[in-house]
Amino acid sequence: MDATPATDNIDHATVFLRLGKAYNAATQAFEALTGVGAARWRLLYLVHAQPLVSQKQLIRQVRVDPASITRQLSALERDGLVERSDDPLDTRITRVRLTRAGQAEVRRVMRLRSRFLQQMVGGLPAADVGACLRVLEGISRNLGDSEPLPGALQPRSGRAGRAAGRG
Repeated sequence: MDATPATDNIDHATVFLRLGKAYNAATQAFEALTGVGAARWRLLYLVHAQPLVSQKQLIRQVRVDPASITRQLSALERDGLVERSDDPLDTRITRVRLTRAGQAEVRRVMRLRSRFLQQMVGGLPAADVGACLRVLEGISRNLGDSEPLPGALQPRSGRAGRAAGRG
């Protein structure tokens, strides 16, 4: 994307560093509060948001090495939080779903997540949160990420303050 006058005076390296620092702070604070790492939570939440999601869909959404997703799902399966099974119509497809224990874990973390999200964006004007979401979406598009968020993770237009709570 071409630089516009509004971005000519911005140190782009600082934007990158601040984004990384904010992400690290958010993931560390989330894990400290919930006891669940960011990668584990992301998979649990995606499976929760998309019942019987395929492993291939998860790989595409998370955008990491397929072997990494397989290892993470294996760990979640060992912990009794997810189950994997062949799709009855196409055995080449592996479906993933939450177990009862996985559903309980998602409910537990969701309760704590509400407190975390309030701490993270509490006191910020809704317009600022909305602007932040638009900037992050623009960054994703600039980097070739055109994959839409799953329905349950879609920001709600006109509700910037609540949109920050998705995922």
